[in-house]
Amino acid sequence: MKLFFSLSLLLLLASCNSPGPTLEATIDNVPDGTDVYLTHLGPQNIPIPADTTQVQNNSFEFEFEESNQQINLIKIEGVNGNIIFIKDNENIKIEANRENLRESKIEGGMHNELLNDYLDLIVNFSERGNELNKKRQEALKRNDEIAVLDLELDAEEIKEEAKQSTLEFIKENNNSIVGMMALSDVMNSKTVPLNKMKSLYDNFEDEVKDTPLGKMLGQNIAKIGATDIGAEAPKFSGPTPQGNELSLQDAMGKVTLIDFWASWCRPCRVENPNIVSIYNDYKDRGFTVVGISLDKPNNKDSWIKAIEDDNLEWNHISNLKYWQEPIAQKYGVKAIPAAFLIDENGIIIGKDLRGNDLREKVEEVLGN
Repeated sequence: MKLFFSLSLLLLLASCNSPGPTLEATIDNVPDGTDVYLTHLGPQNIPIPADTTQVQNNSFEFEFEESNQQINLIKIEGVNGNIIFIKDNENIKIEANRENLRESKIEGGMHNELLNDYLDLIVNFSERGNELNKKRQEALKRNDEIAVLDLELDAEEIKEEAKQSTLEFIKENNNSIVGMMALSDVMNSKTVPLNKMKSLYDNFEDEVKDTPLGKMLGQNIAKIGATDIGAEAPKFSGPTPQGNELSLQDAMGKVTLIDFWASWCRPCRVENPNIVSIYNDYKDRGFTVVGISLDKPNNKDSWIKAIEDDNLEWNHISNLKYWQEPIAQKYGVKAIPAAFLIDENGIIIGKDLRGNDLREKVEEVLGN
């Protein structure tokens, strides 16, 4: 019995003293004694100092404690950029590229292989997009409108292909923090509806959700309400002044302003000229407006007269139910004027923008 416990103790001590994963890196043309800083990304993606070492004989190394998946950065004094890698329970080898640290070769573990794959995916679509933009600029100089239009369509196809490739990458790698990194990029792009974001996040394994990045994304997704920026605009339809039924989907452009107003609302009427000016300047580039009126029952004539008097030459809807307007209730509107700016995918990209703020946002999305 004593022998059994002695062996157990020896095994325990051996396991406690066994080294954890290591990182070994080589780098040329960096003087001995150059400081190397290791940080990991904590809550809110804030870098947290973890360790420091120095370059000796064109190499440096770090030793790690065992941990779950963790995003890390290496910064070398006097060298531009940084090296990003995933720390897990695997040894890592790096051939650092002094000219461009982002092009350093990283070996060690499934997650770093996935990181390389994801970065390759990003670079591929970025290069294709840049090449098309270069050709578009050349076509603009030649005043070749047909070529410009064709290249713009090609660029949209590349954007869609990039989005779908990223979504596929996320689905296939829900056991890796690299998949969560890709999800973070998609969330920042605001090109995917909230319900889709939630579905993608929910499919990740708990180990990944429990990382700082996973927790942050989970909190951010939970905070997004039905009509917050980044959410998909609630769909609706309603009667036009002519008595026809019009849906949001049928009225959308590249950028659409859903404007809640009423003929009796003085601040709304004051703001109308600003919207008219922006509409006239950008309607040919894909900007449109859908006016939702909270006019009172039996006040249809007032609604139509206000449309004509203010030159509101866009689509209009109203159930003439005052504050019981069902579309206003769906959007949680408690006061007017209220407005929601959505992109061509129906994603809310702005709320209650007025005057020059609205103009600048429309210009930002539609481009020059």
